[in-house]
Amino acid sequence: MIGVINFLHKNKIVSYGTSLIGLSHIAKGSVCQDANKVCSLKNGWFVAAVADGVGSAKYSDEASKIAVETIINECLNNIDKNTLLADCKTVLLNAYNEANKRIQEYADNKKESISEFDTTLHSVIYDGQHLVYAHSGDGGIVALGDDGKYIKLTNPQKAEDGICVIPLRAGENFWEIKVVDDMIINSVLLATDGIYDTFFPYLLKGQENEIYVSLIRYFMDNNILNVSDRNIKDIENSRISFLQSDAYSSVSDDKTLVVLINSKEKSSFQPDEYYNEPDWNYLQEEWNKKAYPHLYKTDNVNGNAKDGEKQ
Repeated sequence: MIGVINFLHKNKIVSYGTSLIGLSHIAKGSVCQDANKVCSLKNGWFVAAVADGVGSAKYSDEASKIAVETIINECLNNIDKNTLLADCKTVLLNAYNEANKRIQEYADNKKESISEFDTTLHSVIYDGQHLVYAHSGDGGIVALGDDGKYIKLTNPQKAEDGICVIPLRAGENFWEIKVVDDMIINSVLLATDGIYDTFFPYLLKGQENEIYVSLIRYFMDNNILNVSDRNIKDIENSRISFLQSDAYSSVSDDKTLVVLINSKEKSSFQPDEYYNEPDWNYLQEEWNKKAYPHLYKTDNVNGNAKDGEKQ
């Protein structure tokens, strides 16, 4: 019991999060199709789930709520003080199957096609140092290690056309469920695609670091947040205001974000350049050269762009 007390003292988890209706949904007079829920477990760990109802599905807002509620309830019912983190992989697998089952039953009761209840679903069980995650669809999960590096844990799941999302009902052959216990994690962020994609802008694709660090650290770096039970609500409100500001005006989709933080720990710092704002003008120009090579002058020897000048 002493070991448990010390563990909990060293890992004081706090959380914040929100689901905001997107401007496109407001314009259409529709509801927010995202859902999120966070809960502390009997052993002091936290479970969090976020879901994004697929826009083309008639009842996706109902499905996303069922999905997150099921994950939370299954974890509450199946994780106690004797549960090992490795066991949580099975807990999440069973919870995802149960969520799928309950959505199917709900669709049957409404006499509607299951395709009208499509949703994504992302979940984590976090003990303050390590975690287990489950991932289905686009959006995803990012962790901050104690070394100060941000780690992209998941990749958006898209169909062969690269556009359509693979929903929860695709089944466990598509779900990604993993234990992350080979590093110390000081915070973890879950987001639906409206927010998640802003942390991985297309201009950073192929760069040494594809994560927009100077943005994402505002949401999950305890060196900046200095979280506690006393100020977490203020932090949540300030982040919600930021998501509703001009900085996110280009995101018309629903916006859901949940962050879990070990308030007892602060990550080490990486070199200063790791946090620098990217040179967007340079990155845009380099992207333009690849996307529109015919617009740039070429030499007559090897066809390379000359001095980066347009034709």
